[in-house]
Amino acid sequence: MTKEVTIVGAGWAGLAAAIKATQQGWTVHLIEAAQTGGGRAKSVKHRGELFDNGQHALIGAYHETLSLMKAIGLEPDELFERQGLAWGYASGPPFGLPKDPLPFKTLRSLLMNARYGPLEKLSLLKPVQCWIKQLLMTQTDTTVAQLFHGVSDTLMRDIISPLCLSALNTPLDRASASTFARVLKDAFSNPPDSCSFLFPKKPLSEIFPIRSLEWLKSRGARIELGRRIDSLHDIDVNAPCILAVPAWQAAKLTRDSHPNWSDTADGLTHKAIASVYLKGVAKEAPQGKSTALQSQLICFNEHMELDNCVHPQFGIHLNALKKQSPLGSAALQTANPQHWALIVSVADPFRRQDIIQNAMDLARTQLELQAIELQFCTIEKRATFSCEAHAKRPPTVIAQGLFACGDYVQGPYPSTLEGAVRSGLRAAACLDETHSNAA
Repeated sequence: MTKEVTIVGAGWAGLAAAIKATQQGWTVHLIEAAQTGGGRAKSVKHRGELFDNGQHALIGAYHETLSLMKAIGLEPDELFERQGLAWGYASGPPFGLPKDPLPFKTLRSLLMNARYGPLEKLSLLKPVQCWIKQLLMTQTDTTVAQLFHGVSDTLMRDIISPLCLSALNTPLDRASASTFARVLKDAFSNPPDSCSFLFPKKPLSEIFPIRSLEWLKSRGARIELGRRIDSLHDIDVNAPCILAVPAWQAAKLTRDSHPNWSDTADGLTHKAIASVYLKGVAKEAPQGKSTALQSQLICFNEHMELDNCVHPQFGIHLNALKKQSPLGSAALQTANPQHWALIVSVADPFRRQDIIQNAMDLARTQLELQAIELQFCTIEKRATFSCEAHAKRPPTVIAQGLFACGDYVQGPYPSTLEGAVRSGLRAAACLDETHSNAA
């Protein structure tokens, strides 16, 4: 008997589910409302150039995402630039793991860092013990702020907040400690590789979505782009189905037939992320002086814990990743421009001009750029679900023959590409298990 499955949605979760189902012997019918795959992690064209719909960076611990790429013939080292765990600040020494082969890199990086005094470094000992306890014992979830209670304000602002905000897109006082602990566990399980940053060398669509669709099509998948599903009655009721669409859309599709699951999915709150792409000419630093421009990732740590933020908290230096555009002012054409993406987590989606203006101001005052040009600004209004302590996430199995995947579905990870991919693989595994039990 032919195994056929309908997958609605060709984001990273849906593509992962489709690839895994194909490997398991299923004939895939993939339906996507947009004209391209990738969901909220794809590339868009603006004024003749491609920009990612939100600047993304993976980490080495994203094992399932990297393994899936290899499974369809992609080589991650050709797609990403690997950088050690390190980031700079607009002023003062940077933070990063030592590049030597010796163990205890994280501990040594803190002990040797000139930004922090002895008492500040000691303040981390108790929370680290609590973190280990959180990983080893099943207990009621708490917030990241509670987990790291007692750590100095400087360390919270410089290290804990950037890690939490970049991974969970949720402020410390609401972010889930158990989810954060899991991300830290995986990231620091095998340093430096597991916690290294992987910056895309190519637009996101070219890295995974386009190649995935090509791989699926070459293996017999039926792919329909540009088709929107407004009701479960619009799909083949005789075949199992995986809903790989955002939480709010999945809730709408299941509201009449599976109201409890729908209510859980609809109960999640979502947060925006803004990415401002710009370029400008960098001032030359005095000889022997270190500048922020020498770090690929910069933290603007004074705005880490603001809700509905309009100030960038992160800056990613794109020069090594992005080809220089021939467009721009005469000043930029005659100099070597610096390309940056400035990121606003937990952004206010209704204050676009304020976000752009603040990004331009930061580029001028803290990155010390001149002749700054705005290239593109994208605001994903519901970029991630708010990964709060005690947040209730819907399960993978909705009903017999009906499954869900996406970065919001139950799982150990927050709203990340790894979380999306893992959920897609899990949905395909549930699909296979259900079919085996029925047989």
